[in-house]
Amino acid sequence: MTRTGLTLFVLAHLAAPALAQQAQSDLDKQLEQEDMYLRLDPSDVVARHNRASIWFRKGEYKKAIADFSEAIRLMPRRAETYNNRAAVYLRTEEFDKAVADYSRSIELGYAGAYSGRAAAYTLNSRYDLAFADLDKALEINPDDADAIGNRAMAYARQERFDKALSDYDKAIKLAPNNAVFYEGRGDAWFRTNQPDKAIADLSKAVSLDPRNIQAFYTRGKAYAQLERHDEAIADYSQAIELTGNQRVKNHANVYAARGNAYTFSGHYDAALADFDKAIEIDPSSSLAFSGRGATYAALKQFDRGLADMDKAIFLDPDDADSYNGRALVLFVLGQADKAIADLDKALELNPKQFKARLNRGVIHASKGRPDMAIADYDEAAKLRPDDAEVFYRRGVAHRQRGETAKARADLKKALHLMPRFSEAKRELEGLGGKAK
Repeated sequence: MTRTGLTLFVLAHLAAPALAQQAQSDLDKQLEQEDMYLRLDPSDVVARHNRASIWFRKGEYKKAIADFSEAIRLMPRRAETYNNRAAVYLRTEEFDKAVADYSRSIELGYAGAYSGRAAAYTLNSRYDLAFADLDKALEINPDDADAIGNRAMAYARQERFDKALSDYDKAIKLAPNNAVFYEGRGDAWFRTNQPDKAIADLSKAVSLDPRNIQAFYTRGKAYAQLERHDEAIADYSQAIELTGNQRVKNHANVYAARGNAYTFSGHYDAALADFDKAIEIDPSSSLAFSGRGATYAALKQFDRGLADMDKAIFLDPDDADSYNGRALVLFVLGQADKAIADLDKALELNPKQFKARLNRGVIHASKGRPDMAIADYDEAAKLRPDDAEVFYRRGVAHRQRGETAKARADLKKALHLMPRFSEAKRELEGLGGKAK
């Protein structure tokens, strides 16, 4: 039987483990082989290292760390082992330990660890140190795809999306089969309100790596943004299945996101079960409290809904979505001024928050302020030029102002985007118009 040497894997901004798409059965066979070698010789450092790599690919991070640590004890000057243990620490969000191991790997002569250490610095919001390491990595190798991908991640976390997208393009050109780069670029598209482009990249990511949890999660959010909730639920469910029984914050977020999709689909019992699960996993999940509050509101349990919204904002006072959600409950309760105040806060936090912009327009219109409503609808239309509701509501506001020609134009646009939009059709017919 042929022995394999020490395996080196690199994480590009929290990449799915190298060869993560490998069939589980193949990994199990490899694990049995390394177990056999270790039964024969517990001090076999190659088997210890290789088994750690397999544990990593299987998502068994504690076991991976244990085996890498033993491999280091047996061979304390092997740079690659420190690099690989650091990669596991990134996955477990133990960033200081990751930095220490990457630094030791660099001391022992492995220059590739600069890129990994930069990822650890980035994920700990230490951007100056991250960019310094990335400059060093790219000085050594200007075509280091991992370094370019990690620089893209750093730019994205700083919301410098033009630079992030440019770097992802370069990284993908250098490594066209790296799922992580497509996942990262897809996330950047999503965060810049371009869900169709996001879905295209994230679909490529999961085709290259069917176990890429983050790609399924982000694609689910992109589908939800497009109100394709069944597809969103399917992706969230896949992410949950791949995550298994891990009780980590990110896992709680996936349950909360699926809960939101269930709410929008009218499956309230399933939604509440997901929100409860998310809160059980992470009692500090503002996303879960906000979503559960919206679900209670949909069930007309407004007091419970408002209590959950208040809790969400207490937990994360900088979350624009929570203010938007609470505003809707307050509006239903007849507290329009408080609702407007919450929407103002949401837009202060995120001026590109489409729903907050649209909802504020709706409330202004309901209070007889069509000028202010139209101003919000104009901004909403810039954010989503293919959203039929924006044009419908702006058309109604134009009608309120007596601007019949503008009203007809907007209502026709709404019907062009959504031919079965019955409210827009009735409104247009009331103006004596007809959709072409």
